[in-house]
Formats: sequence, structure tokens, C-alpha cells
Amino acid sequence: MSRGRLYTLLLFLTASGYLWLLVGNDSGKTIGWTGCLIRYIFHIPCPSCGTTRSVREMFRGEWLSALYYNPIGVLLAVLMVVIPIWIVADLLMNSSSFLRAYRQTEKIFQRRLYAFIGIVAILINWIWNFQKYL
Repeated sequence: MSRGRLYTLLLFLTASGYLWLLVGNDSGKTIGWTGCLIRYIFHIPCPSCGTTRSVREMFRGEWLSALYYNPIGVLLAVLMVVIPIWIVADLLMNSSSFLRAYRQTEKIFQRRLYAFIGIVAILINWIWNFQKYL
């Protein structure tokens, strides 16, 4: 993926995430929508259930509560802050440091060991979501 396409995609996704946090609220409880399509259809939590609440808690400074809702949300909240700043800095300085870091990270996760660790971590998180059933 080219630098321009990657940066555009990530800025769009980050802006969408902020918009989701801005307009989203817990009003879904009153109409039966939980915000998770998998949970809505299959009545089971998905591995990322609780991520929105976790990100909200992170931005409120409630780290432990954010971890409890979903550790993925903690990582996502950090990325939602770091990525746009890094990309804008790259664009202003005509650099590609974020692209290089992205590609290095991508290579790391293509290794079987790291991919396996990531899959196991997601499965453990999913099992925890079943246990919490938030």
C-alpha cells in the first residue's frame, strides 16, 4: 500500500473512531442494539465487545475500568492518539517514518510465532468476554 493511501485510510479510520465516540452513547440499550453485530445476531460477545466503552474510559482517565471492559480498547485508544499525530508530523516534515514503522510491524506479525501469540491473546480475550458478558 502506498504512503498516501495508507495515511488517508488511517486518518479516515481514526476520524471515524472519534465520530463514533462522539455520537455513540448507551442509548442502544433502550432499543435493544448493543453496538455489536455479532452479539446482536448470535447473542454472544465477540472478541472486541467492550472496546468502545474501553476507549471512552481511557479518554476519561479510567485505566483500570478500560482494561476491564476490553484490553483491545486500551491499545486502540493509544493508537487513536498516536497515529494521527505521527501521520501529520510525517506530512509536515515530508517524511515516511510512520510508513516504515508500519511495514516493520507488519513484518513482525507475519512471523508465525508472533501471529500465534496474537491469535492466542485474542482467544483469551474472547473467553474473558464470555465470562464477563458485558
